[in-house]
Amino acid sequence: MNHPVTLKAKIALACQLTAPDQVRRMNELHQTLFKKVTQLVEHATSYDLVFQKPDRGLYAELMEFIQFERLCCPWLKFQLVFEPGDGPVFLRLGNSPETREMVKLVMKLEQLAQQGTR
Repeated sequence: MNHPVTLKAKIALACQLTAPDQVRRMNELHQTLFKKVTQLVEHATSYDLVFQKPDRGLYAELMEFIQFERLCCPWLKFQLVFEPGDGPVFLRLGNSPETREMVKLVMKLEQLAQQGTR
């Protein structure tokens, strides 16, 4: 596994999100979405952010989040799973051990895990 400084350098080189208003909005989305995460599931090559009680704005926020993150992290794979009815929504981020580590750094998932998802 790469050292965190090396991974952050790779992420910074790949990021195409440079407009200040886009960066501000992406940071807002991080804060808004991460408050709605009820569970963080770690897999060998990815993370799942689980939203047990999706609200009306969640779907639009998730799509906007993915659009911004695709500019910032073009190497990252995103998967959305919507369970039937009012079931949970899963956002899977990553598709290899290296991208999983990058996701952890970019999304600051260690902070989310420490906050104790609900």
